[in-house]
Amino acid sequence: MQIDETHGNLLAWQSTLVNQWIAAFNEHNVAAIVALYAENAELFDSGMKRPRCGLHEIEQWFTSRFRTMPSITYTPKSQLFTTGHAVVTWTTSGRAPRILGHNLLRRSFHVDGISLFTLQNNQIVAQRGYYDHLSVLEQLLPPLKWIVPPRL
Repeated sequence: MQIDETHGNLLAWQSTLVNQWIAAFNEHNVAAIVALYAENAELFDSGMKRPRCGLHEIEQWFTSRFRTMPSITYTPKSQLFTTGHAVVTWTTSGRAPRILGHNLLRRSFHVDGISLFTLQNNQIVAQRGYYDHLSVLEQLLPPLKWIVPPRL
């Protein structure tokens, strides 16, 4: 009985942590997001050229993301928790950033994806997000559909 109760408590705090991350993301609250990560955490998603390591780089990433895409939101579809890990399937959506202060090419986008969280000591120690980055670019810049070869 003790093992089941301990496991249940572990999964409960993991669920709370991940849902705090989702709420902070949707509020664009960079300080609240960064507070959920361990000092030496690593953040990576398929739209990045390289992982962001440590709180400073993670803070810079989210600050830039919310500044350039102020309407971006994250809608979870399902969540799965195991000891030390969480998997969240989601849809993110928003509008392209203004270009030179104009709304001329400001298109909406949405894409489904998955995030894998590694959790330890009530903190996120690693997060990886996967989605079709090219699909987002094609939605924001439709001429790319004619330039980039079709995917099978």
